[in-house]
Amino acid sequence: MTNDTLQLSQKWREEGLRYASEINAYVRRGLESNWEALGEEPSEDSRGQLASQVYKFIKQANRTKELEMLREQFPAASWPFQETHSQLMRAVYPIALLRDGALLVAAQNEDLSRTVYVMDKHEANRIEHVQAASCSMDGRDIALMDEQGVRIVRKPDRELNGSLLATYKWATIIDQLREKYPDIETLQPESYRSADVIPFADGTKLLMVSHDGIYLIEEKGALLLHPSVENIREWAGEDDDFTASIAMPHGAVSRSGRWLAYGSQDSDHLLLDMEKYATHSFEPMSSYPHYSLFSASDEHVWFNACHFYNGCTLGISLHDLEPDNNEEPLSIDESMRVYAGVAVQGGNIMGDAYGYLRMIDLEGNELWRYFVSGTISGMALNSDETILLVGTYNGTLHVLDLTSTEPSPYEISTSSIRESYRWIFWDTQQPLYW
Repeated sequence: MTNDTLQLSQKWREEGLRYASEINAYVRRGLESNWEALGEEPSEDSRGQLASQVYKFIKQANRTKELEMLREQFPAASWPFQETHSQLMRAVYPIALLRDGALLVAAQNEDLSRTVYVMDKHEANRIEHVQAASCSMDGRDIALMDEQGVRIVRKPDRELNGSLLATYKWATIIDQLREKYPDIETLQPESYRSADVIPFADGTKLLMVSHDGIYLIEEKGALLLHPSVENIREWAGEDDDFTASIAMPHGAVSRSGRWLAYGSQDSDHLLLDMEKYATHSFEPMSSYPHYSLFSASDEHVWFNACHFYNGCTLGISLHDLEPDNNEEPLSIDESMRVYAGVAVQGGNIMGDAYGYLRMIDLEGNELWRYFVSGTISGMALNSDETILLVGTYNGTLHVLDLTSTEPSPYEISTSSIRESYRWIFWDTQQPLYW
């Protein structure tokens, strides 16, 4: 390394240590005092003025494969690049960890389509024949989407080959919907490009979440879950130029496949019992339903509703759904707008609009929080709950070690978990390791 690079590294590390230490102390005081005795607010991170030089060094280290030295000399950080590189950033969506430990990830392109990658610590390979992908709740089955349809593959390798469970054709799905609902507008042919298609654990069903509606897809037919047929007919009657569209569509499938949780900006929180085919609805605690997640045990579902960058989460016990049950749902959190989460033993890890992960138990107690910076766009967890993938709208994929016992002094956290490495998706070129 040249003297200039050594000086740059020293400035970067010293300011990183100062900033993380002060923020961690500030957060600790806030949590201990219920945010009433914060003391002096830390001064801003000054590394933004170094960001362009550091980015050049990141690209150089990726060319020369000096990657361990890169993380040592320039500990990873996101917030210094907010002003200087925000125009390059695009959303990253972790999908799954494959059977050999490789990462399945999608990154958003400028035209809002997605590019799918299989990556590990050493390389990132673009998958040309797949346009989107998603994962079942138990992590075993992957939905692979292209122009023709969806293939459900169990435990694929890094070439995405595995046991083929089912195949669904877009043309067949659209024909089934048109036949079932001839007088209303439903799924449009191009909507799959931006839809979230969640496979049930056995591959025999899909939950398709799109701005055209939320659908239950089976090999024998397709069903519109939300909005209702009556709502669409009413809206179409009021507007001659009506086009079916819902805002903030979201959905989740329980591990057993018995329960579906879903909704949109203007709905209640909706819960469908597939066994009894009964629908339950819950009034949101905040303005707009935004996200849902089942617990690992399938005994609870959490619903989040947002208001700007804040929000509230309520918890529902799936054992307490009798019609005469008058107990109020449990308030899990009253601050987070949740974009993504994963279920773990004993609770859920939630990611919010401000860039924080929070581990919350099923009674609503926060166990830890960790800051990745940038609104969290997606998360994925390996089967033994040791590795957590976190994607952000700031174009970063974070690989976190949940078993770490020694926190990093450069990271903002109330726990000992730490980042093992990250990938940066800041332009249309190859992703960069950091």
